[in-house]
Amino acid sequence: MNLLKALWLFVLSLTSAAALSANIQVQAVSQHLHILSGKDYGTNIGLVETPNGLVLIDPMPGKAHLAELEKVIKEIHHKPITHILNTHAHDDHSGGNAFFTSQGVQLVVGESSIQGISHRVVKSHTTTDNIYYHKPSNTIFVGDVFDTSWHPTFYAGGVAGFNNAIDTVLRMGDEQSLVVPGHGAAKDKASLRKFRKNTLEWVDTIRLLSIQGLSVEQIMTNKKVIDLVERFNLSGKSPFLPQKAYQRFIERTIQVIEREHDSV
Repeated sequence: MNLLKALWLFVLSLTSAAALSANIQVQAVSQHLHILSGKDYGTNIGLVETPNGLVLIDPMPGKAHLAELEKVIKEIHHKPITHILNTHAHDDHSGGNAFFTSQGVQLVVGESSIQGISHRVVKSHTTTDNIYYHKPSNTIFVGDVFDTSWHPTFYAGGVAGFNNAIDTVLRMGDEQSLVVPGHGAAKDKASLRKFRKNTLEWVDTIRLLSIQGLSVEQIMTNKKVIDLVERFNLSGKSPFLPQKAYQRFIERTIQVIEREHDSV
């Protein structure tokens, strides 16, 4: 890293620290891109400065913190927000839309002409998952197609949709691209590949145990299943999943497997 870049990143870190609020965390990725997240949902919010204006991706820090989010943004850029993009329609990502659109911010649905941001649509976490690539900062926002704070949730697209979504992300940018999940710490493409490998191994394991006739309760106590779940626990939480969430993860995986079997 050259001296000028090191100095710039130091200045960015100071800017981020100054903009921190009680409920919103700020990470400076580059001069033109920040990642913000709120305490309530931990949703990763993109703040992108473009030639077309200031763009927000998934502006939802929690309904009680929307005014606080707006204040933090003004501290960073001192200019109005012009556009909103959503990775998908779930409320923990799109729930802040109305707060900003009521002030005249444009919600972009479908294709956009925002300079520097390219867009792909996949089906994995939901029927319409939007992937956004900001070329100037080499950063990809993937929503809940990828989550580094929770287990994978590929229920709308099944295994095929999940694989296609990951392939789509891997084709964008380059090997140095920063991949921003819907929740949790941003990672690189190697981490995304590992996430896919673990997810596919999870599905194969649940499929095999289900074929063998094990009940959901029996699957929950299987050592390999327990070990596989722990691979998604990147922050080392204890416990990682509440029992109801763990059971639901297995049940919904079985539903995906059965749905795919029925469609053959």
